[in-house]
Amino acid sequence: MSDRDNTSGGSEPQLTGPVPPASVSEFFLREDYEERGFRYMSKFVIVAIVLHVIVFMINFPEIKYTPQAERSERKVLKVRKYVPPPPKVERKQIQQKKLVKKVPVPDPTPDEPEPIIEPEPEIVVEDIPDDVDILIGDPEPPPQTGPLMAGVGGVTMPELIPGTRVEPEYPELARRARIEGKVFLQAVIRKDGTVGDIKVLKEPPGNLGFAEKAIAAVSQWRYKPATQNGRPVDVYMTVTVNFTLE
Repeated sequence: MSDRDNTSGGSEPQLTGPVPPASVSEFFLREDYEERGFRYMSKFVIVAIVLHVIVFMINFPEIKYTPQAERSERKVLKVRKYVPPPPKVERKQIQQKKLVKKVPVPDPTPDEPEPIIEPEPEIVVEDIPDDVDILIGDPEPPPQTGPLMAGVGGVTMPELIPGTRVEPEYPELARRARIEGKVFLQAVIRKDGTVGDIKVLKEPPGNLGFAEKAIAAVSQWRYKPATQNGRPVDVYMTVTVNFTLE
């Protein structure tokens, strides 16, 4: 290709380095501009240095840091002192008596005379002589009349006196028939120890004479009498008489 194609179709050449001033006036203007920029720049630097000096000259208050002591976690136990409750005071209830108003009752028979109420006689207490016995408490019951039951109500049992027991005779009819048996008698042991009021409660059948022989023998026995409160008394007692063949 020709040189024309290189100049017209190629890219413009890049300029490197400072661009020379086009004229003398432009040169002076550029120098003046650079000088002014240097002046302004120097002023800003001086002001910044002065401000830094002032800042360092100011005394700021010292802030002291005091490290806090480590808190020791302690468990605090609250102990309450036991105080017993005060004793209950029972309040007595005061019963107020109701006031009852008496309503006057009209007299149905005003014309009739009022009955005369005689005053009650005064009780005169006479002086008790010193030699009179005074009973305090329940008086002793009067002694019972008639025989008592032996061994009941504080009554002792009568005791047969040794050597006074008389053995009964054996009935002849019963001996011949070879019959044995028992006779039950109810007798009264008197205060003097004798035996009386004998009654037959039970005897062998056949009317062989067992009862008569038993009564005849027991009526001769003698006893130490029964007592009540230390005194001899008459008592009822059941006596058994045995009839046995040898």
